[in-house]
Amino acid sequence: MARAAGDIEALVVGLRAQAWARHVALDNDGARRLIEQAVRLAESHGLPGRLGDLLVTRSVALHELGRYDAAARDLRRAEPLVAPEERPDLHLQLAILDHNRGRVRAAEQAYQEVLADPACPPVVWVKAANNLANALTQLGRPHEALDHLAHAAELCRELSPRLLAVIANSRAWSTFHAGQLAASVRRFEEAGRLHAAAGLPLGEHQLEYAEVLNDLRLLDEAMAAARSAEVEFDRHGARLMAPEARLRCARLALELGDCATALTDAAAAADDFRRQRRPAWAARAAVTEAQARAACDGHSPEVLRRLGGAAATLQRLGLRTEAVYGHLAAGRTALALGQRPAARRALTLAGDLARDQSLLVRLRGNLARALLAEAEGTGDVVSECSRGLRDLARHRAALPSLELRVLAAGHGAELGELGLRRLLPTASAGRILGWLERTRTAALLRVQPPATGVDQDVIALRGVEQELRTARLERGEEPPALLTRQSALETRIRRRSWAGEDVGGEAAALASAADLRAALDGQWLAEFAVVDGQILAVVVEPRRTRMVELGPIAPVLQEADAAAFGLRRLLHGTRFSAAARTAAQSAFDALSRQLIVPLGVPADVPLVVVPSGELLRVLWSPLHPAPVSVTPSGGLWARARRTRTDSPVRVAVIAGPDLPGAIEEAHAVAAGHKEVVTLLPPDSTVDAAVELIKGADLAHLACHGLFRSDSPLFSALELSDGPLTLYEMLARGVAPHRVVLASCDSGTQQPYGGNEMLGFVSALMSNGTAGLVAAEVPIPDGACAGPMTVLHERIGQGDTLATAVWHARSALADGTPEDYVAWSGLTAYGPA
Repeated sequence: MARAAGDIEALVVGLRAQAWARHVALDNDGARRLIEQAVRLAESHGLPGRLGDLLVTRSVALHELGRYDAAARDLRRAEPLVAPEERPDLHLQLAILDHNRGRVRAAEQAYQEVLADPACPPVVWVKAANNLANALTQLGRPHEALDHLAHAAELCRELSPRLLAVIANSRAWSTFHAGQLAASVRRFEEAGRLHAAAGLPLGEHQLEYAEVLNDLRLLDEAMAAARSAEVEFDRHGARLMAPEARLRCARLALELGDCATALTDAAAAADDFRRQRRPAWAARAAVTEAQARAACDGHSPEVLRRLGGAAATLQRLGLRTEAVYGHLAAGRTALALGQRPAARRALTLAGDLARDQSLLVRLRGNLARALLAEAEGTGDVVSECSRGLRDLARHRAALPSLELRVLAAGHGAELGELGLRRLLPTASAGRILGWLERTRTAALLRVQPPATGVDQDVIALRGVEQELRTARLERGEEPPALLTRQSALETRIRRRSWAGEDVGGEAAALASAADLRAALDGQWLAEFAVVDGQILAVVVEPRRTRMVELGPIAPVLQEADAAAFGLRRLLHGTRFSAAARTAAQSAFDALSRQLIVPLGVPADVPLVVVPSGELLRVLWSPLHPAPVSVTPSGGLWARARRTRTDSPVRVAVIAGPDLPGAIEEAHAVAAGHKEVVTLLPPDSTVDAAVELIKGADLAHLACHGLFRSDSPLFSALELSDGPLTLYEMLARGVAPHRVVLASCDSGTQQPYGGNEMLGFVSALMSNGTAGLVAAEVPIPDGACAGPMTVLHERIGQGDTLATAVWHARSALADGTPEDYVAWSGLTAYGPA
């Protein structure tokens, strides 16, 4: 309209507005082209005031395209042309240029000057406060940043929903760097909703959220968010942000063990940053590129040179967090190359710079000091590792979900391994046991109170699962739309658990050898560990504690795999069943010789086994002739032992649908008890089962089970109206004193870093269950009915679950191939 009317000034104003809209949508090339039209018109028609505004707007687009010098020229040219009230915005843009070039301290000072300008308009003040908060957070002062952002949030409520969304994202990011990870997740969820409501692109939000997910060790989710941000930035030509997203992807690929992808992404990002003359970002990328090179091709003097140079640049620019990572990586490489002076310099700097920083940075400092002490034989390696693990324990205890607590333990895995290696040559067996307990399933030592009410998404997920089951049975397919809905519901449920409020809960104390000896009451306990590929066990006997070295792990894993292969062949019922059984038994005999016989446990003494993560695939029941109980940690076993009850046993027996023999099994089990309630299909719904189990001392569930290694808390037991997930069991406080899970793979555990694990057994024991019976193999339909009758007869006579399982297995030893599989996999957990 302005063009048709010949109103040049109106046309210039309209072009600038269109350009700004393109910039907000990340189309900075399009914004630049529109502004250049307007600049030519303003110059040729003598509109100096409009020209100044246009130059400022064009500088923003050029800045986003990585053309810093051109952007700075536009801003300097515009300063005398713009009105006095517009100069604070111009000064803000100059500060942002410094910031993105890595001159963070200079940018901080410039932002402070903008905020102090009495002529600064509210919108510009909010933007300057937001960017100042970003700079303060980068400089290791996130709490100061949050103060500025709180004030900015109050102001921008009156100004713009877009600004409010941006401030919300910045508050989430600074909250994360202040060490409040769960609170930052809540704020990122809120910021995502505000971005969507304001119609803002989600790229920057996703990129910063990826950083939080990374430090929560939700690596797959972090990679998905970072890749999504990268795609969006590339699609819109956001050349400033795209390499930042690519670098985040490189770091995540490195953590996920994909060094080739990490190297490709980091090298591409480094090239972009160098072209854009962004030394801080180029140094960050150089650290990641060198680490990826070392992971792919090994350490080299060139890798050390690049790491040292990049770390020094980051330190000079005041980026302490990034400098710690760089110096630590340089120190590792120097140690690998045998360059002791270089390692001493790098590791000392990493340790010093990490002091007074956020938790995860301090952990890197602890690790740097411990590595240096180990290399030089000076200082106390174990003390440094202990300090880091104590910090991590406090951090982990504040996380709102079991999943996050389990994952967080991975941050201390290397500290735990380093401390153990240092202790082994000289420490007592009791002290080594204490260290193992400190670094083993510590995330499970807290009982979390049940949630109030039932999550509506959990109910919806159950309905989708039921629809999928029907589709599989009737049409032999899984409709993609249902799978997509299932995935979306699971994602929402998980994210809600990550962002929940900490509601407290009891944390069990770590168990000492004396504690365990008292709880064992004559039984023996063997706690296993793997150090540098060698297995050791700490054995707690009635009168002493000792350590036994058991040799390399590789042959043990080979035998465990051989046993599993033999059992699978038995399940298939081929003509080679006899040979398969012989092979499986041979593997069990070999495992017994490797893992149990050297411990010297008397043949008639019950044994409690605490496996390490590497030994979770071992089936322990067939390896010792007396009753065997398995537990994730000695601390969990001792706590469960203290929860013994002498009250009358209330029994719940539940049968699931579509499982041959389940109803007969339920009737047979119920017949062996006095105070018993039985639920059979179609009445065995999730809600009915939950209410029944919550009031029971002993719960027996005969139903199909599904273990989810990708997300263990969504492992489920199939009931008449859909699956009862482990997530729902924990959320609703379902943790009876004793549980019998007569379903396939119900004893399977997924290992995580830091010797953590998740599955039905570990999660239910964490929430208060004192004993379980579960199967670590796929047990054939109907194979459990007989042994379960024996099991419950022995329970009724007062036996522990371990003793009852021992008697039940005895009834299977000489039976059919299916019986032998059940004999192999039926396992007792806990002391009850």
